[in-house]
Amino acid sequence: MPELYASVILDLVSDALDRPYQYAIPAHLQGKVQPGCRVLVPFRSRKLGAYVLSLEGEKKVEQPKEILELPDPTPVLSEEMLALSEWLAIHFFNRHIETIRLCLPPAGKGAGALTEEHVRPRVSAAKLLEEAFALKKRALRQALLLEHLAYAGEEGLSWKELRRKTGASRNALRALETKGLLGLQAVRRERIPGRGPTGEGERQLLFTPEQEAAWTEIMEGWGKEKRFFLLHGITGSGKTEIYYRVAAETLEQGRNVLILVPEIALTPQMVAGFRGRFAGKLALLHSSLSPGERYDQWWRVQRGEARVVLGARSAVFAPLQNIGLIVLDEEHEQTYRQDDGPRYHTREVAGWRARYHKAVLLLGSATPSLESYLQASAGSYKTLELKKRVGDRPLPAVQVVDMRYEFHRGNRGIFSRTLLRAMEETLAREEQLILFLNRRGYAGFLLCRSCGYVVQCPSCSVSLTYHMEPEHLQCHLCGFRKAPGFSCPGCGSVYLRNFGLGTQRLEEAVKKIFPGAAVIRMDSDATARKDAHHKLWELFKKKEASVLIGTQMIAKGLDFPHVTLVGVVAADIALNLPDFRAGERTFQLLTQVAGRAGRGEKGGRVIVQTYNPEHYSIKAAAAHDYQKFVEEELKRRKSLHYPPFTQLLLFTCSAPFVELAEESAMELRASLEKEIVLDQLEQFIGPAPAPLPKIRDLYRFQILFKVNNPANYNPIIRKVIWELRSKMKGTRITVDLNPMVML
Repeated sequence: MPELYASVILDLVSDALDRPYQYAIPAHLQGKVQPGCRVLVPFRSRKLGAYVLSLEGEKKVEQPKEILELPDPTPVLSEEMLALSEWLAIHFFNRHIETIRLCLPPAGKGAGALTEEHVRPRVSAAKLLEEAFALKKRALRQALLLEHLAYAGEEGLSWKELRRKTGASRNALRALETKGLLGLQAVRRERIPGRGPTGEGERQLLFTPEQEAAWTEIMEGWGKEKRFFLLHGITGSGKTEIYYRVAAETLEQGRNVLILVPEIALTPQMVAGFRGRFAGKLALLHSSLSPGERYDQWWRVQRGEARVVLGARSAVFAPLQNIGLIVLDEEHEQTYRQDDGPRYHTREVAGWRARYHKAVLLLGSATPSLESYLQASAGSYKTLELKKRVGDRPLPAVQVVDMRYEFHRGNRGIFSRTLLRAMEETLAREEQLILFLNRRGYAGFLLCRSCGYVVQCPSCSVSLTYHMEPEHLQCHLCGFRKAPGFSCPGCGSVYLRNFGLGTQRLEEAVKKIFPGAAVIRMDSDATARKDAHHKLWELFKKKEASVLIGTQMIAKGLDFPHVTLVGVVAADIALNLPDFRAGERTFQLLTQVAGRAGRGEKGGRVIVQTYNPEHYSIKAAAAHDYQKFVEEELKRRKSLHYPPFTQLLLFTCSAPFVELAEESAMELRASLEKEIVLDQLEQFIGPAPAPLPKIRDLYRFQILFKVNNPANYNPIIRKVIWELRSKMKGTRITVDLNPMVML
């Protein structure tokens, strides 16, 4: 047998080891070691895990060491996942082992198979009852065990249930087992993801003419090269019904389905619909599952038991085979971007897998990202439009209130007179309303009115947010918490006051003005516990509350027919961030939250409070005019040469000392400029302190590289960064391709 060698990636995160190593395959493992297998190999004086990338017949090193062990008899990575992990490493400037780990089965505490003891009969039911009658006078518990088992049938009962019903001890069980009347065995029990809406969406609704036209186009997509679609449908136009129908047709064709949503907890009605229509075939994959639940769901997919996967960002790596359809709902959402290493964008990974499987890719949104819009304009995606709501319901009327005018008229309160009057009328009609404020907590910061001191996080360049229930100050970047204190740390004054507005303070104000109204608050503080979001959603759905207050988590996925008023309390929060996407994000958020109103027969109304009523993103959102917004935003992006007209690489140098961070950034730019010959319009900007100069005790400097094709410089950038990391000890250098947040 010719000698074979394995090219492996070591299971250790290190720049120096981020390359394939060759090992010889010993004779006893020939034919067993395959690409995708996990192996144990000697490395220096250690024994390390590694993953086999490929088998090679040619020796590339003088004396390759031999693989020591093959812990798993079968590969843990498929051919597709091996190729995907390699592409992820190159395209997004990640280490290869980190991208491999994205594709592995879930592990961790509690992830193993869950078993329970099960008692099964070894004789007929008649024999069990005969023995039970004989034992009744001298061993009542044994008799009861046999009786329950006789009526349970061949499958038997769990020992836990039998013990509860009979009060029998383990000794009674062993005595019957010794007589050969029953047997005790371990049975694997699958952990089902916890609470969630079920049973909705089984009924197939009639398509509108627009839905029918979109459906027809998608059905024809399987036989064409153009299999990528952008489903641009206004809020309430029935995009989800199309997802259901296309998924069902995909299963009919013998292929599998992957449905991706921005956050699984924020799409309760979609989860209910898929559970109802694809019962027994559906697997849920998302971060809110326990390790055990995630383990069981993943292996159901791996074994082919679940043919429809519904999940958030990480579900894009689900081990589905023969994929026929990938849906990316709300494709514009920034939560699809993984910002911590390893970095990736779910939309791009979904596109890669769709091409690999020759599957249909369906991107859905009421406010498509500019990147997807431009792709569609260039012909890479086929645009499908839904311009009308189901039932021809009109979009809600949007009224913009200038809060500067309110201030000059002497109104210093949270609510404009217009919004306050609308709230009174809505509650008087016993209808529901939503108040949107994209800032959690009680107040933005705590300030000393004597000296102007603002209480800040000791580890980050941000003020601490003031929270009630319980009262504390908290950093929303690193999680640092402390008690507010009674005096100013700067001057000792007792004149400390909280400023700004958060959802907790908004809730307090509503309860004070409308003491009879039941109020629900939905933000990351109120929904921190498992299933809390679902419980609150159910309460509001059942009209047990009249007012729903929340952050961006209430802007999507909610369809309440009794909501006739939406109030946007402060539309300007995202507008003034130092980020070129601020206008786009504001437009998308306002459009999405406005879409929560008027979904029933009564119609709806939206009131937007702002200090920037003339801003183009607010005006376009108020007019429900996506095209107007896109034209203005693209004009601005093109003049500044920003995405989608170019690509961005954001280099961030972080260090515990500001001088070291700045020195590293200066040297990084010098090294890049030395190695790279810039094409037309390509440009380095910086280094400069990051908009948030310090996070988690690390000072940060950034360099922005506007680049036409990052792949052209991938090897150079990797080499420069690896060398600089080795040289500048204590410095962390990250590369972010087309970041969604520039802070």
